[in-house]
Amino acid sequence: MRTLRVALIGMLVTASLWGISRFEFFENFERSTLDLRFRLSPTPSEADSSIILVLLDGGSMDLLPWPVPRQLYSDVLGLLHGWETRAVAFDILFDLPSVYSAVEDSIFGRVASVGSTAFVMALLQREGSEIPENAIIDIPIDSAELDSAWYCTPPARMIAKGAEILGSTSDRQDPDGVFRSVRLLTATPEGIAPSLPVALAWLALECPDISVNDDRFTIGDITLRTFGNCRLQLKFHGTAGTYTSIPLADLTAALNARAIGEPCPVDTTIFNGAIVLFGYAAPALYDLKPTPYSPQCPGVEVLATAVDNIMNENYIRRYPSWVSLLIALMVSLLSAFFLSAVKRIPLGALLAALPTFLFLAASLFLFRSGIWLETVWPATSGILTILAGGLFLFSSENRRKHEIRNAFSQYLSPDVVAQVTEHPETLVLGGDKRNMTVFFSDIWGFTGISEKLSPEELVSLINRYLTTMTDIILETGGTVDKFEGDAIIAFWGAPIRLDDHALRACSAALRCHEAHTDMNRQLVQEGYSELFTRIGLSTGDMVVGNMGSSRRFDYTVMGSTVNLGARLEGANKVYDTSIMVQEDTFRNAGNEFIFRELDTIRVIGQQESVTVYELICRKHELTDELEAALREYSEALALYRRSDFTDAERIFSGAGDPTSLIMAQRCRKMAEEYADDPGKWDGVFNLSSK
Repeated sequence: MRTLRVALIGMLVTASLWGISRFEFFENFERSTLDLRFRLSPTPSEADSSIILVLLDGGSMDLLPWPVPRQLYSDVLGLLHGWETRAVAFDILFDLPSVYSAVEDSIFGRVASVGSTAFVMALLQREGSEIPENAIIDIPIDSAELDSAWYCTPPARMIAKGAEILGSTSDRQDPDGVFRSVRLLTATPEGIAPSLPVALAWLALECPDISVNDDRFTIGDITLRTFGNCRLQLKFHGTAGTYTSIPLADLTAALNARAIGEPCPVDTTIFNGAIVLFGYAAPALYDLKPTPYSPQCPGVEVLATAVDNIMNENYIRRYPSWVSLLIALMVSLLSAFFLSAVKRIPLGALLAALPTFLFLAASLFLFRSGIWLETVWPATSGILTILAGGLFLFSSENRRKHEIRNAFSQYLSPDVVAQVTEHPETLVLGGDKRNMTVFFSDIWGFTGISEKLSPEELVSLINRYLTTMTDIILETGGTVDKFEGDAIIAFWGAPIRLDDHALRACSAALRCHEAHTDMNRQLVQEGYSELFTRIGLSTGDMVVGNMGSSRRFDYTVMGSTVNLGARLEGANKVYDTSIMVQEDTFRNAGNEFIFRELDTIRVIGQQESVTVYELICRKHELTDELEAALREYSEALALYRRSDFTDAERIFSGAGDPTSLIMAQRCRKMAEEYADDPGKWDGVFNLSSK
């Protein structure tokens, strides 16, 4: 009876978790464990050595003219044909005519037609060009099972004409922003369009038949199991650089060597029978994608991984959810058996953890064979079975009634113009690394406000708001990067170097907040709704400069510090604050401001935790009442970090301000969640949204 009751508890736990296992939190956590499995078991030796990347990297950009002449691509492609490559694909969208000569495109297309060559196109759901004939493969399939597109951006006509096939790289990443899968086929009004990896594999396999049957994708003698509208779960073999890569500049050097009769500086034997992919690797060309191994991997390497997976049937197979249910039941029942079979509860709990550890080890072992078993909720099922069963047995042995509660909380410048006027040579692509402060702002609930206004009223309101905010940013020496609707992105420290960029940014944020308050009083008098702005500040190293194409570029910033600033702007809503900064901003702002240390958090898309602060006011504006409230919050925060949630909740609740009340509510939840083992909390709160 004892074992049966604990087994029933395990089944109940499994059933409950099964009901919520499709929540986004579980999915994001599961994807994180997938990335961990990749990093724990890299397989670079399994990467197909016949796949070679020709990269336009930073070194090549320094040596070659920009844009790279199409004649150069033609000459290099002819070189590869002479080296007897099996198939070649260009992950470079030649959608505009050559800026040098129209003859270039004609020659490029003619050289491409000599061998098995594929070019990339962009599929669109909005207005664009019609889908070309050589972008379609005759595939028997119900197009309702595929994602759809109606138009495309193809290569220039003479280039597209020389392609044996066109393929798409239009795709989407997972909700957490990481690329882990690839779309194989897309339905269009003209027929089925392949992705560029499928197109390249099709060429390399000498154009075999392709068919799709339910979740089975067949190309020649190769059959792959897909999911969700013909998507393939990719098996990455390692970090960027796993596949053999040759800088484009090296192949141009080979051309020059051949022209003057010197030995070829490139090992030509590796190209015999090879599958070659041309693509970008220079960060300035914006084709870097997050993968399980790296937040910045050249997109062409993702395509190479897909081609490798298709050609060698070496990809990730995710087992259906009912398999996870059976595993979770087995882990829970075995845990229940070990827990109840031993009379000493601590020893029983130790033995009961064995099935969960064995399952995790087995899932890692199977992953090395390309099998993805869900681990998060089955392992959680085993752990919760131990906890719940242990509580039940403890209450039984002590003959006291004990109510088991399972509570699930949500897991967690004009300055630019002046400088360019004096130094017009800066109008080129490129950037440099600087320590700066970036500013992100957004109006909370602006979509709802805009729906109540006429277009004329909306334009007037947003222009009025943006003008006020922008004037303050510029007056403090900041540079406005861009406007995105009602959002503003700005930075301090470029183009003019500023040692006090953090101080200036904090001053601007407070002035914007004050101006915003004054504006709201006027808006209410005029019959408008009040506007509430959130601001995020982040200080650190970032890349700043002119970035884009040779014909159009922006003076902007990029890097993880910039991404963090964007996340902090959104994190304000979690704490009901207006201005949130990270620790480097706090430490570099000087002694002119009053901050409140809010929490230590981990934002979406970044692994490192960060301590965040609320910018309250200037130092001379600090009142005795406010100073006492800040001390009270600091005291409660110290208790909270020591997992003393009960005392922390009491002080937070007594403070009464919105942020303290939010923290009090969190303490109540965490007191329940970590009731059995407060020490297992690492002191970091993981944000579940951007």
